[in-house]
Amino acid sequence: MDWSIKDTVKTKGPDYPFRYVKEEIEASDYAVVNLETAVTNHTGVFSKEYNFKSDPIALQGLKNAGFDLISLANNHTMDYEAEGLLDTMHYIKTYGLSYIGAGNDTKEAYNSKEVVIKGKKFRFLAFSRVLPSTSWGAGESSPGLANGYNLDLLEEIVSRESKLCDYLMVYMHWGKERSKHPEPYQVNYARTMIDAGADAIVGSHPHVLQGFQYYKGKPIAYSLGNFLFPDYVKGNSAETGLLKINIINGKIGMQFKPYFIKNDTIIKLDPDEEKRILAKLEELSYQIKLTGYDFK
Repeated sequence: MDWSIKDTVKTKGPDYPFRYVKEEIEASDYAVVNLETAVTNHTGVFSKEYNFKSDPIALQGLKNAGFDLISLANNHTMDYEAEGLLDTMHYIKTYGLSYIGAGNDTKEAYNSKEVVIKGKKFRFLAFSRVLPSTSWGAGESSPGLANGYNLDLLEEIVSRESKLCDYLMVYMHWGKERSKHPEPYQVNYARTMIDAGADAIVGSHPHVLQGFQYYKGKPIAYSLGNFLFPDYVKGNSAETGLLKINIINGKIGMQFKPYFIKNDTIIKLDPDEEKRILAKLEELSYQIKLTGYDFK
């Protein structure tokens, strides 16, 4: 939510980018979003190609749109160093939201968020396997992110957490930018975590949509692409949508409603464009058939 989006939020307000998706987000029992920016006024910057900084008021837009939980496990939340991350966590709490995948130390960064929904206990975890530096990983007494490079550690955490809840959801930042297909390691990671007890794996980072898959009846969304991005995005990078994970009588299913990013707004598509994107996703997916918005 930097660059053109920052300007749009200043001139049109924080709700403007989400006005066409608000109703659908609010209809969910619990909504999670990946935030790829520091929310800070800190000026010290980590040296890398792209650095993103947002104003605190942008979080009001996420809150008003209906989001409950923010994943900070990605390659931009420490763009403005540890101070920027500490500011981000502070502002998220100030706006009445929660976060996963980052913290003041390893204990907090790798901690799950627990929520009770309709009598069932859910836990949410987030890890990033895309970190610009090892210094971004949380330490025993230093702030940082949940480092996702050690699969053995992830397996251990997932196994432990899954025993403490009815459903465990894992948000992964991984993959290759602009690739339409997951890397082999992503497939291995997803299956290993599901074998360890995860009930759903949701991915981000490639900036384009990737396919879906069920493994042992558990959903995997390899990449949800961009959700809201500055006004230079177009084509595949502007194709987005909302993933719904539905649990009915203990069975976990996926729905995906396509949207498009245009002029700093997530806009609705006409039926033909929806069908085109869904058909493309069905082709990119693995042993999955599409019925309406449902992937089965």
